[in-house]
Amino acid sequence: MERRSVPRSRVRALLAGYWGFGQFWGVWVIAITAYNGRHGIDDARYGLSLMVLSVAAVAVMAFVTPHLARLPLTVTVPGGLAILGIGSVAMALAPGDAGIWLACLVVGAGNGLIDVFANTAAQRIEASTERPVLQWLHATYAAGGITGAMIAGGVAAAGWDERLAFVVAGVVLVALAAWNRRTSDPAPGDTEATRLSLSAFRRHPGLLAAGIVVLFAFLVEGSMDTWSGRYLQDAQGASAVTAAGVFIGFSSALLLGRLFAGRVLFGLGRRATILLGGVGAMAAGLVVATTDSLAVVAVAYVAMGFVLSWVAPAGFGLVETVAPGDQANAIGAVTTLGYGGFVVSPVLFGWIATAFDPRAAMLLIVASSLGIIIAGMRTHDRTPEPA
Repeated sequence: MERRSVPRSRVRALLAGYWGFGQFWGVWVIAITAYNGRHGIDDARYGLSLMVLSVAAVAVMAFVTPHLARLPLTVTVPGGLAILGIGSVAMALAPGDAGIWLACLVVGAGNGLIDVFANTAAQRIEASTERPVLQWLHATYAAGGITGAMIAGGVAAAGWDERLAFVVAGVVLVALAAWNRRTSDPAPGDTEATRLSLSAFRRHPGLLAAGIVVLFAFLVEGSMDTWSGRYLQDAQGASAVTAAGVFIGFSSALLLGRLFAGRVLFGLGRRATILLGGVGAMAAGLVVATTDSLAVVAVAYVAMGFVLSWVAPAGFGLVETVAPGDQANAIGAVTTLGYGGFVVSPVLFGWIATAFDPRAAMLLIVASSLGIIIAGMRTHDRTPEPA
């Protein structure tokens, strides 16, 4: 395929938007413990709120994004960023239980739109330029996790209200939405109409293996995002500031790992990248779940983040050859399946953490790495030329 140029401003705005997406979740990981304490939310109820968020995201991916797939990315990408920004501010201003549930629904809707259309935009640029744009995109998410954890950790260290961090994350997302509105690809979206994104699996049978890879990658990485702060503080006795530092290390490893994959592993092919990431994540995760040393856990977190970081972008990249011309619907199907794991895992994790302990719940996350390996063995791709 002949390489084509893409305006740098378009790529920069897209990467910045995904950074803002990651920053919101970096804030969440660190600030959510104090937030739950303020509102009297225990582990079981926290798991239920995550399920509500995930159901909203899956519903948007499955039923809404297929109808939006024909719209230009100048509408869909900034729309997702703005909705998530509004949801973040709503989290901070929620007056009670009803407000919190509503904020979770808005956050979930924004997540669903961003994950489908930002990845669609990156995949199209990657296909036309033959550069590892998906790895770069997900690297910026990790960079956002770092800055978000720094914001929330700084707020905690200063003794300020943790809700301030959610307001900051939301305002930044809205500003990034405005930037992407000016620079995103103005071309029309997919030409193939569909009512349900999951129908892409029927049209493109080879897409299912990619979807399962992303499902387990999202389950492991997303569970680390939403539960690692609680695990460090509850099971390891870490302070909020220490937990923020460890999570920054984990997110830094995600960032460096994706840059490494884009530079080195992109030329090996996506299948090899997926298998290497799955095996490495399982090994590092076992150390996290079985040791009592906070220092060892911190090192294992960094190692796990580095190897796990390669998997999801490689899974999304398979869309290039499996479903050409139907990228938005195909990525919608893959992300819907991926987020399906979050519908069950938060509640299950919360129940196990409450009934047993957080360490048992962490073992559930580690076991999910096996799914990456098995599904990765079923994928097929052409080996792209080195970037």
